[in-house]
Amino acid sequence: MNLTLFALALLASIIGPVLAVTYLKPILEKVLTGLCDASGGAEFWIRCAYLLAVCGSLLLTLTFGLFDERTSAAESLRRTLWLVSAGIFFTVALISRNVWSQVRSWLAQNGANRPAPAPTE
Repeated sequence: MNLTLFALALLASIIGPVLAVTYLKPILEKVLTGLCDASGGAEFWIRCAYLLAVCGSLLLTLTFGLFDERTSAAESLRRTLWLVSAGIFFTVALISRNVWSQVRSWLAQNGANRPAPAPTE
C-alpha cells in the first residue's frame, strides 16, 4: 500500500464533502429554520449533513480506493475524486429529496393561505 496516496485520498474524502456542505449551509439553514419548529433543529440537520457527506465519502474511498504500489498516482487520484464526488452527490441528493418532501408537505398545508404572486410583465 502506498501510504502517501492513502493519506491524500483520506484528506480529499474529508475536505471535499466539508466544502460542499459549507457551500450549501447558508441556504440550507434558512430552509431548515423555516421547516423546523424546534430550537436547534436546523443546526442538528446541518451537522447530520456534514457527517453523512464525510462518512459516505470516506466509506467509498476506503472500500473502493486504489492504493497499491503498482497503481499510478494519477489513477489513484482519479478514482479518489470519482468516489468523493459520488459520496457528495448522493448525500446532497438525499438531503434535497428529504427537504423537498417537507417543503411540498408544507406547501400543501399552507398553500391556500399564501398570497398569489404578483403578475410579471
